[in-house]
Amino acid sequence: MSFRRLAAGNAHWRRSNQMGVLNTDLAKQLGAETLGARRAALPAAVQDLHRRVLGAIGETGRPQGAPALAADAEALGLDLPEALAALARAELLFLTPDGRGVLGGVPFAAAPTAHQVSVHGGPTVSANCAVDALGIGAMLGRDTDVRSVDPTSGEPVTAAERGGQWTWHPANAVVFVGSSGDGTITDACCPVINFFASAGNALEYQQRHGLSGEVLSVPEAAQAGALVFGGLLAEPTP
Repeated sequence: MSFRRLAAGNAHWRRSNQMGVLNTDLAKQLGAETLGARRAALPAAVQDLHRRVLGAIGETGRPQGAPALAADAEALGLDLPEALAALARAELLFLTPDGRGVLGGVPFAAAPTAHQVSVHGGPTVSANCAVDALGIGAMLGRDTDVRSVDPTSGEPVTAAERGGQWTWHPANAVVFVGSSGDGTITDACCPVINFFASAGNALEYQQRHGLSGEVLSVPEAAQAGALVFGGLLAEPTP
């Protein structure tokens, strides 16, 4: 599948995003405002490189290797290390220790996680958190199957999207969205944004770890994912 086809698939996100608007505080906590703003503040060519990296992961399950990254940077007239550093500072990409390669990029994790997403017609990838996992399909414009685990009970939690409609198991499954305190979204939020088999398990987890946040239904968390990630592959309109 081509990168342009992935970008065109975002009509799928526009359908799913008609469910309503999350409250402002929650949207801010999820990074819905800051993620887009951080990328919009970067030069257009750097934004384009970011779209190419996410598109590659969405197509193959892994970022481009060094030769492909170098070719993309050359085609865009970019100094690759400088462009990658800017994207890392904006919390958009995760880099190799030498800063010259890419390990992942939000919503795709840099290493395997509990949140596995199988993209229909594409790869299986790891997401940074539950909301990221639910937002990957919206970003790619494709149906997905999500598999995770309740960190309190070890019970499997699954969710599947077909044509903008979600089903999930167990029936009482929820998502806790919150923060452990100050810090980057990746450090303070992603580790605690998890799936739970029930609201009771989520509240127990929140109280045990002293977290701020709230419990969302799976459809609400999917809406959050679409809000944060749905437009990341869309090319800017003139």
